[in-house]
Amino acid sequence: MKNIKTKIILSAIIFLSVVGFVGTAIAAESSLYISPASITKTAGNTFSASLGLTASGNKVCAVEGTLVFNNLTCQSITVASDIMVQSSPTCSNPHFLIGIPNCTTSDKALLTVSVRAGSAGTASISATGVDIIGEGSSVGSTSTKGNYTINAIPKPVTTTPQTNNDGFVGYVNGKLQTFPTIEAAQQAGATGIEPNYQRNPAEATPASEPTQQVETPAEQTVQENNLTADIGTASLAGAGMKWYNYFAIALVIMVILYGIYYFAKKRKKS
Repeated sequence: MKNIKTKIILSAIIFLSVVGFVGTAIAAESSLYISPASITKTAGNTFSASLGLTASGNKVCAVEGTLVFNNLTCQSITVASDIMVQSSPTCSNPHFLIGIPNCTTSDKALLTVSVRAGSAGTASISATGVDIIGEGSSVGSTSTKGNYTINAIPKPVTTTPQTNNDGFVGYVNGKLQTFPTIEAAQQAGATGIEPNYQRNPAEATPASEPTQQVETPAEQTVQENNLTADIGTASLAGAGMKWYNYFAIALVIMVILYGIYYFAKKRKKS
């Protein structure tokens, strides 16, 4: 009987020890995480991410570690308002040692960081040297980093004016017409020839326009012809005046000679 009781007691002790060991083994460690875990940004863009605590049911009283930025430029780091700071992280020295008043067994946001995306490729935020401290002992030392995709800055889109390959347009007898080639337009005697896409037929210049363009040189030709005629008339008039002068001089000479002859004859009779 005594042996039976002893076996029962030993079995209970062994059972409780196994249960305690399994419970300890099953209990998850606390850890840190970066949120968002993944995101896509364009090079040069600024965005925010946070460092949070996953308590996993453990009582957490303090957290220590150092932030690491890959292909990201730290802009600022802000600690949550309900956190007690022992070592405040900065962009130049991102090490942190923070206490949680009254400890916590719940998940909690600890820090917020603002970063600017670097060159196209991949980027990340992680925490190293992590130590999550409970009541006098460590309850975790792992962290999950955030992995990001950085796209290149898109090149400016250049738009080319749309053109329709409809040949050429020109005026024939005051009407705007379309021709497949410039040679065809020239053979048709068209004026004001230009590529069809440069002129909207609906906004075509009135047919009177090319007529005006044609009349202007004609008027200039008429004026030039009149000027030439005037010059010719003036030249003829000048020539006529010249012969008239010669005739008048000859007439005067003849009158003088006749007067001399007349007086000489009269004197001889007397």
